Amino acid sequence: MQIDILYEDPDILVINKPPGVVVNRAATIQVPTIQDWMIDRLAAESGSQPEWASLVPVDFAATFGTPTDIFAERQGIVHRLDKDTSGAMILAKNPGALVALLSQFRLRQTTKKYLALVHGKFVVPEAIINLPLGRASFDRKVFAVKAAGREAVTKYKVVQTFQEVNLIALTALQPDLSHQTLRRFSIYQGFSLVECWPKTGRTHQIRVHLAHTQHPLVGDTTYIGKKRKTLDPIWCPRQFLHAQSLSFSHPRTKEAMVVTAPLTSDLQSVLDLLS
Repeated sequence: MQIDILYEDPDILVINKPPGVVVNRAATIQVPTIQDWMIDRLAAESGSQPEWASLVPVDFAATFGTPTDIFAERQGIVHRLDKDTSGAMILAKNPGALVALLSQFRLRQTTKKYLALVHGKFVVPEAIINLPLGRASFDRKVFAVKAAGREAVTKYKVVQTFQEVNLIALTALQPDLSHQTLRRFSIYQGFSLVECWPKTGRTHQIRVHLAHTQHPLVGDTTYIGKKRKTLDPIWCPRQFLHAQSLSFSHPRTKEAMVVTAPLTSDLQSVLDLLS
């Protein structure tokens, strides 16, 4: 895999995760994952691992094993992004850095900012969505707002709005589109580009929260209606969600760091089709 490394030192690295790649290894995954890529990278650097014991937090409890045990299981994976989500993702290169970063995520001392393109225009351009999430009763792989669910908080802010898809530009890229298909684009009622800050880290959190407010992500075939589900893939190849930046404290130096991931070319092409 060609992985764009945004930052690297002896303890950590931050990548711009490409879309379409799964983070964690699993028996059902038959293609290379980010974890596979990290295992190979760690093996290549096995002779140059720095001292890491001093990075372990003083309040570390071996409830889930020693730092070495945890590192052997996770192979540097600190957090995850959905398969079809791109953007900034931090990885640890030794056990001390891993448990230090895991502690920061658990204590909500990190800040993640996402960029999302959604359907419709917001009445309230900036707000906090505080709605609990749980697995949907009809499908365990899908999540929904549920009173008995786990706390989930997302802040959003609209940064730009668009009226429509530029059909002239679209047909220049896809000249075989029929007039009947192009007429179906009239179902759209504008779009909003929003920045999102998840305060909690629930699965599909941003996607479910925005869909619940009637602003599902463009290209998200799980949480949109049937008409959009068939029309969105014509001009948007995946869910429009990108982890734009990640803020954290360096596990060794304690320096406050912010790493930004440039928008991927496929999503930039989607924005170029809007007017």
